[in-house]
Amino acid sequence: MADAATFNPNELVIEKVRAVEEYDPETKELIGRYTQIEDPSLSLSADGTDVTDAMGAPITTFYNAQSGTFGFSNSLFSMDLAASQFGTTKIVATSENKVTVPVSETIEIGSDHTVTLKYVPVGTTGAEVTYVKVINSDNTFGETYKVTSGDATTGTKVFKIEAASKKITLPDDVTGRVFVNYNRESEKAAIVTKTTNDIPQVKSLLIHVIFHDPCNTNNIIAGVISCPRAQIDPSSVEINLTSDGKHAASYLLRKAYCDESAKLLDIIVSRD
Repeated sequence: MADAATFNPNELVIEKVRAVEEYDPETKELIGRYTQIEDPSLSLSADGTDVTDAMGAPITTFYNAQSGTFGFSNSLFSMDLAASQFGTTKIVATSENKVTVPVSETIEIGSDHTVTLKYVPVGTTGAEVTYVKVINSDNTFGETYKVTSGDATTGTKVFKIEAASKKITLPDDVTGRVFVNYNRESEKAAIVTKTTNDIPQVKSLLIHVIFHDPCNTNNIIAGVISCPRAQIDPSSVEINLTSDGKHAASYLLRKAYCDESAKLLDIIVSRD
């Protein structure tokens, strides 16, 4: 007779995927965690080879090259997920390791023929800003002015910059507004870089699922889908840059080549 306390689940109600976690397969260190999961999907596949008789009638089919995919959409854009998809690491700025941030500004020219930038520009000393473009009264772009180490005199197409004071001095005959593009440094920033050389690393996945007992939906059952070898598919990265857009990701599930068990994943449920 079976133990009355035995937990032997079959059919379960899925409430949601609570979180998807990425780990380094060797160190077991947590690399990324995503909690706004929508439309999670797990699929498995295999290549079939038919064995036929002399008349071409199928006798049996052998299946090999079994693999799987796991995909989902994150409700919010994730810098960590982007880093994983790009095969790189998110860099978080510090006071010792600042991140360079591009800035574009439209600034009114003052009565003293200067404009004051919002931030201190960085770059080649004396040429932290290389070009300034005048904006005409009809919002079209006008003349372009180039940085100079000398003075910006009337009739010339040059300007002078003093980076420490964030000041640009234009010739006396220039009025209206200017468009300025430059770089600044920030210790409160983060950056994720995509190069053509980097590919996503192989990770281990833990997919945390909340189940319910269909006979008593008040009974919550914790579930984990454990994938020992998963790699984000870099051929299908799409980041929707809208307020209601989703950040989608898809993982290729493979067995570890040297693993005799040929495990693709475990589905584990627990009531305690």
